[in-house]
Amino acid sequence: MNKTQVTVLGPKGTFTEVAARKIFSEPEFIYCDTPYDIFDSVNSGTEYGVVAIENSLEGSVNSTMDCLIEYDLKIIGEVVLDINLCLAAGPRTDKKEINTIISHTHALAQCKKFISKNFPDARLQRHESTAAAMGEIKNLCGFAAIGPKESAEIYHLKVLYEDIQDAPSQTRFIVISKKEGNGKKTSIIFALKDEPGILYQVLKDFADSSINLTKIESRPSKKKLGEYLFFVDFEGSLKDKKAGYVIDSIKDKTTYLKILGSY
Repeated sequence: MNKTQVTVLGPKGTFTEVAARKIFSEPEFIYCDTPYDIFDSVNSGTEYGVVAIENSLEGSVNSTMDCLIEYDLKIIGEVVLDINLCLAAGPRTDKKEINTIISHTHALAQCKKFISKNFPDARLQRHESTAAAMGEIKNLCGFAAIGPKESAEIYHLKVLYEDIQDAPSQTRFIVISKKEGNGKKTSIIFALKDEPGILYQVLKDFADSSINLTKIESRPSKKKLGEYLFFVDFEGSLKDKKAGYVIDSIKDKTTYLKILGSY
């Protein structure tokens, strides 16, 4: 029996891989360097991809949000991970020798207080993933990396500190595919017509149908100044009559509407 192919952020040991293992029972992983590469892989034929979309401390992952606009792919699932970060270094590096700390941008941001208190003079270097950062420092002296403890074990690093995040943190990951999903939550993207009160009217359509919005976020359209796209998550399936009614009702109020799927 063939295993399910799933594209994730690499290398081995990333939080994305951990998230994917919670969704798929026997995955065959394809490792990519960036979220854009994951979307490319699924767009080119890989059945599924898993990407981070938002963190409770740092907000949305911009590259994922951009890809949801650009690619004709669907969200068919999600999982939320508790994020516990550690500081690890190669076996020959002592705490006192650390002058550079490497990690993903979000991980560095989540550990600002820890870094400021313990390594105020350290140079911060950004990497595409926490696992890649750990793999890079394996044979480097004076370097440390922030990431999951599982990655430190994979790359045979010594863990210097555990649970170094400034506050409890969770990251939401989504599953993308060319297939249609099915579930009780739906995500859409839209751009509004340039009319007074138009956003209020759209939100009123949801409220009048007793549909609960779980997320609403605006982002620049990147086409012209002052034009925004709205990302909305709401409770309900596209198969529900009232959800279908609301989608139909807001079409006349938008210049762009994309259904990302129910899951």
